[in-house]
Amino acid sequence: MEIRCSIREKWVTATPEEEVRQKLISKMISELGYPKSLISVEKEIASLPSGGLGMGRRLDLICYTPNKEKLVPLLIAECKAVSLDEGAERQVFGYNSTIQAPFLCLAGKSEIKTLWMSQGKIASVPFLPFYKELLKGLCY
Repeated sequence: MEIRCSIREKWVTATPEEEVRQKLISKMISELGYPKSLISVEKEIASLPSGGLGMGRRLDLICYTPNKEKLVPLLIAECKAVSLDEGAERQVFGYNSTIQAPFLCLAGKSEIKTLWMSQGKIASVPFLPFYKELLKGLCY
């Protein structure tokens, strides 16, 4: 069975993780105001300017925002077919050690969580905020 990816504009295998990813993408674009043109799926970490040691690793989803003359990572998301756990958090924080996105998202089949660092501690909410709300959290 296949599912259509609106970002990659092609049909992909409908694995449980892919279904979570497509549900998240749909929500981001249709409900939360994330610009489709600023979302990338299955992006190789090594292909990013800060990717360094990410050879062979891929981000499930990355959303950018314009900053002066270039695009910078705003949010990276990790999608899981099962419930979210500390391992998923470690994975997304590990990816972000080189990406440096200010916001991280974990999406599971029946839950979603957005995380960020605040005063040296991990802060989180049990939902994905609107794109404009994340932009308000930036200092530039």
